[in-house]
Amino acid sequence: MISNLSLRRAVAAAVIVVVGGSACSSVALTQGPRLAKSQTLRVIIDDQPQTLDPGQSQYSFENAVLRVIEEPLLRALPDLSGVTPAAAETYDVGNNGTQYTFHLRKTAEWWDGTPVKAQDFVYAWRRLIDPRLAAPTGTFFANVVFNGDKVSILDPQRDSSKIDAGLQSLGLAAPDDYTFQVNLSRPDPAFVWLAAMPSGAPIRQDVVAKSRDKWSSSPDTLMTNGPFRVSEMAADDHLTVTPNPHYWGPRPKLTSVIFEVVKDGAAALDRFRSGGADVMDVQPAQAGSVTADSQLAKRLVKVPALTVYWVAFRVTSPRLASSRVRLALAEAIDRMAFVDQVFQGQAQPAEAFIPQGMHGYSADLTGTQKFDVAQARAELSSAGVSPAQLSGIRFSFDQASDFSKATATFVRDQLKANLGVTITLDPLDANTLGSRLASGDFDITGPLGWSADYPDPADWYDIFLTTNSNNDSLYQNGHYDGLVNAAQTDMDPNLRDQEYLQAQKQLVSDAPVAFLAQSVSWFLVQPYVRGLVTSPVDDWPGELAPAQLYLLER
Repeated sequence: MISNLSLRRAVAAAVIVVVGGSACSSVALTQGPRLAKSQTLRVIIDDQPQTLDPGQSQYSFENAVLRVIEEPLLRALPDLSGVTPAAAETYDVGNNGTQYTFHLRKTAEWWDGTPVKAQDFVYAWRRLIDPRLAAPTGTFFANVVFNGDKVSILDPQRDSSKIDAGLQSLGLAAPDDYTFQVNLSRPDPAFVWLAAMPSGAPIRQDVVAKSRDKWSSSPDTLMTNGPFRVSEMAADDHLTVTPNPHYWGPRPKLTSVIFEVVKDGAAALDRFRSGGADVMDVQPAQAGSVTADSQLAKRLVKVPALTVYWVAFRVTSPRLASSRVRLALAEAIDRMAFVDQVFQGQAQPAEAFIPQGMHGYSADLTGTQKFDVAQARAELSSAGVSPAQLSGIRFSFDQASDFSKATATFVRDQLKANLGVTITLDPLDANTLGSRLASGDFDITGPLGWSADYPDPADWYDIFLTTNSNNDSLYQNGHYDGLVNAAQTDMDPNLRDQEYLQAQKQLVSDAPVAFLAQSVSWFLVQPYVRGLVTSPVDDWPGELAPAQLYLLER
């Protein structure tokens, strides 16, 4: 969940964006501009990866590297319409949606030429659920794999004698070298997205046993199965990946990708301007410089992200108990002005829950909380509430966050100008704010939000369930709960879509929150970088299909 974030972006796309070629057709490299002699792509990342162990990764700058060196069972299609085979050539679903059988490619190999086996996936997924590893994404797998919930809560000290046996009891099996079978605790149509997560990549048990905790920190022992492998690690500076000579798929056109760590946004921009970098993300502080530079503006690629921000209303607050009152407040906020003033253009207005570009987005729902001053005033009047009766309600926010202060100030000014409602700003330190949210001692708070862990509605709707700890609004609606709980296990895709759509319609109209904005990632890409396709699951443009990237002469 996003609470009081800086304006960092989750890298995601609403549509496929192709730079210098077609996403669907091959490129004739012998025609037109000539290939550059050096096929080394230089990508700037914001920080040094703390680990390249799939079971320990959690940050975007780690996934930025992992997705080009590791290959999970499946991969997301660039437009998020589904998944496509990766390490698994095919898969079957049986036992009413509770058993997934993945048939691995017999030509898939690790970079040292060793075949990728089903046991490598069994070992990797057991590690994710092993409470001794405390994997950041382990909960996703533990919640769906049979017996995972029971094993993951074992205490590493108190229950140490039970853990190994518990891991053996998980619904993970390798009937043969090329068959990986996963038994789930319940039907889960979102499971395929977990199978496509970078953290679900295979791991060699023999390598880990030999090098223990150091196996992922050296190119010699970091055994990977993706199109590239790490060939060089330079602490706090850069790391280099080169083609995996034993990768089953097409050999990459690039001879190397250098991930350069540049933590300062201004320094990164200077490096790009001087031709010292080929791909970088634009941080908010540099957005104005980029748009003001006509040459840089031509290199700009804008990618809507799967991240949505909102402000929350405490529905148990006497003056905010009416959904009509909350809806009036939501309709009185000019989201385009919010995008321009607070996000400096690196966002787009959001009036519904599911972001544009993800399955489940519905343009039909964007009218309910749409900015409309006349409608907002009429809504408030129909609720039998005057602006004076709402005056004095508190907007509690994190006083240490510039983003939070700017959001609170903007909402205050909007409600005053458009509804005549005077709200009181309530700046708090982070600990006090957290305590207030937990106890429900606030009227309005934010900005809050959500960024997709994986691109399926199942990752989103639980937030507003009555019993969910992320439900800061204290929203309770039995109809919403019923729809969401049904959709979680509904294997009929059409029925599941309708259940989620009805739940979202209920949520938007009940207005426990006022949706504000969907962030948009900005990237700079040099014009000689070709074959690049952006996707909602990328952490840098081109990451999902790095093997098709190539460079032309400058």
